[in-house]
Amino acid sequence: MTNYKNWPTAISTGDTSLENFQRFAKANVKGVEVSLRWFDWHRDWEEIVDNAKKAGVEVMSYHLPFANEINIANLHDGRRQFAVTVHKELIANIAKHGVKRFVVHPSAEPIADEDRAESMKQAKKSLAEMAEFAAQFDAYVCVEDLPRTCLGHDVKEMVELVSAHDRLRVCFDVNHLLTVYGGTHLEFVKQLGDKIITTHMSDYDFVDERHYFAGEGEINWEELITAMEEADYNGPFLYEGGFSPSNYNPDIPYGTIETAHERATTIKNYPIKK
Repeated sequence: MTNYKNWPTAISTGDTSLENFQRFAKANVKGVEVSLRWFDWHRDWEEIVDNAKKAGVEVMSYHLPFANEINIANLHDGRRQFAVTVHKELIANIAKHGVKRFVVHPSAEPIADEDRAESMKQAKKSLAEMAEFAAQFDAYVCVEDLPRTCLGHDVKEMVELVSAHDRLRVCFDVNHLLTVYGGTHLEFVKQLGDKIITTHMSDYDFVDERHYFAGEGEINWEELITAMEEADYNGPFLYEGGFSPSNYNPDIPYGTIETAHERATTIKNYPIKK
């Protein structure tokens, strides 16, 4: 069993400047996930990693770009393969700089009910190819659970997606799991806990993704974090969102970089807000 207070605090960011990384380090944020727009793939990764090292933070993961143009579940096989090729090129370029976790969306949206089964087949085919490719760099493709009609919107679909290859891992986005489709946070951890190696931590109302600052929504954090500790999760408490006013509810308090670590290491103390 792990202790969540020892999980490194990390933040998803598109700002890879030395100044931003230094601000993170000063706030006891130990790592980052680099997340860039899909048309902004070709950043200078030598510079990014150098900035992180100078600041004393670790690039813990890279969020592979997501858009309809690079949908790995595309029903058109040529377009699906294009998406896979783009992702493989990024993995090859970035993994040589020491990044080992690559977060991927298993589909775009919307997906019609009649297309869901075939979309799942396409996604699994893509994920298996990507996982096999990443293995040569000792890296892992981390499948992210997604909301609404996206693939991976419930526990059952996530289990099926990661079954495509034994090296596939999971990025647990705790504000994407919409229980209307089936499954709870506890069931997710019970069935996939040994596959979770990174997270996207934020809060929500269980109606749709909201990306509130962790502790400002309806997640039972004491229950969730305890389950993850019991599953021996030992990756980052990695924030995705929550550091600016919410577009959904401007009355929800938002966090700052300077308060991120304190919130991450006391999150069990925050009651459910309704």
